[in-house]
Amino acid sequence: MTHIRLNHCSCACRAPNYASPATTSKACRVAGFMNGASTGKLALAFAVCVMLAACAVKPLVEWRDNEFTGVVDNILVIGVSDQAVVRRLFEDTFVSELAALGVSARSSYRVLSDEQISSKNALDAAIKAQSMDAVLVTRVIGVEEIETYTPPTYTYSVPPRAYKYTAFDRYYRDYHSYFEHAVRVATPGYWDKYEILILESNLYDSASQRLIWSIQSESFDPRSASQMIDDQIATALRSLRKTGLISD
Repeated sequence: MTHIRLNHCSCACRAPNYASPATTSKACRVAGFMNGASTGKLALAFAVCVMLAACAVKPLVEWRDNEFTGVVDNILVIGVSDQAVVRRLFEDTFVSELAALGVSARSSYRVLSDEQISSKNALDAAIKAQSMDAVLVTRVIGVEEIETYTPPTYTYSVPPRAYKYTAFDRYYRDYHSYFEHAVRVATPGYWDKYEILILESNLYDSASQRLIWSIQSESFDPRSASQMIDDQIATALRSLRKTGLISD
């Protein structure tokens, strides 16, 4: 299984002025499914397959400060990760997607090194030097695993015969005879593991350092960093446009 580390936040955005909203772990909810009867596991397996087929990222909670009435344009984008390449890929992709909507943005790694990003003073100085209107921070706040069970399947095949079948062959007299004489072939059941990343994106007004927007979402079994990043950004942008924080 591919592990994509967009880490728990260790940067200056964790300082009191950039405090994130309280989050609640869903581990107990997942454990409730896991400890259920076999029918519950089958239902969970079906639900997970539907979610994977429908969309890779599912929004959980969205919030906007209704007292903030403006729109943001010049945004500093921060992707919290201990993998430099993931941070750069996330930030550059988000900046590019914002630019396509006519919104100015800048990747934080272009003005803050991996060491500087954990310094509140360095972050504040970069925001001021770049005249940023807002700061957007994305991080992973939880990782969960769900196990699903696929039951065995059975198929029937007629035993091989040394001669050509005829209309009078007793195996083909009617469909009842077929199942009486056919050989049942079983495919064993198996367990699958799915990884769920819980991500959070927060938008802060740089003038007041106040949280003005937040979204939490689930990314189901991401197979690559680029796919997870694309899906998370698309989900965040839909919410930002819907809430009117960026121009449509």
